[in-house]
Amino acid sequence: MEYAICFVPNIPLRRDHDECSEMMTELLFGESCTVTDSWGSWSKIINKADGYEGWLTTKMLTSLNKEEFDTYNPAAQTVVTTLFTQAMSETTGKCILLTGGSLLPEYRADGTFRVKSDRFRLNPTDVIPLKESLLDTSRRFLNTPYLWGGKNAMGMDCSGLTQVVMRMHGLQILRNASHQATQGEMVSFLQEARPGDLAFFDHADGHISHVGMVAEDGYIIHCSGSVHIDKLDDEGIFSEELNMYTHNLRLIKRFA
Repeated sequence: MEYAICFVPNIPLRRDHDECSEMMTELLFGESCTVTDSWGSWSKIINKADGYEGWLTTKMLTSLNKEEFDTYNPAAQTVVTTLFTQAMSETTGKCILLTGGSLLPEYRADGTFRVKSDRFRLNPTDVIPLKESLLDTSRRFLNTPYLWGGKNAMGMDCSGLTQVVMRMHGLQILRNASHQATQGEMVSFLQEARPGDLAFFDHADGHISHVGMVAEDGYIIHCSGSVHIDKLDDEGIFSEELNMYTHNLRLIKRFA
């Protein structure tokens, strides 16, 4: 297998070919990949959507031929814009639970999309392009628990939140905070930031390790422990619960 696609709700992508290895991110339904190596029942892949590389269990993948892979553009696919939706096979009656940010190959206006030879149907209102703001979409994820490497409403990390919210608005960004910080348009001062801009935070060594979405009136939505709202100023994120600064502000970027 040289090319594949995720046709299950999500697949953990791990640092090494071991179930005990760290989960770094997930493939969501409809994300395709190049298979670059194998080890027993494991495959090393590169996600076509964001270039992220890691190991996953081979049996969770569905193979693609080169033509299918080359013509499949993740950025052009219809996206699930609700936190969850359910799709049903018109052939077998099998149901699949899909999460926000999932990609639907060969989607039609009647709410159907194709998985190899099978056509699935879902509620078309669950893929309507969002007219709400980026900030309002991020608020849908409030109280989602923190999960290192997660990027769905049952568990996500800081950059998983920002990547999925952006995708639900048709914006494709990279996966990790340090990678996302290389994209977008620089905002020189916090006072010039708009709701929906992304704020990035670093350690004492200068390494960017956290990201959140700027909200109104000096607040930020971010995922640390859970998706929640904290105060934001020129120094960084201030937690009223802990009565301390938890993250040091490094820079702000605008994507929309």
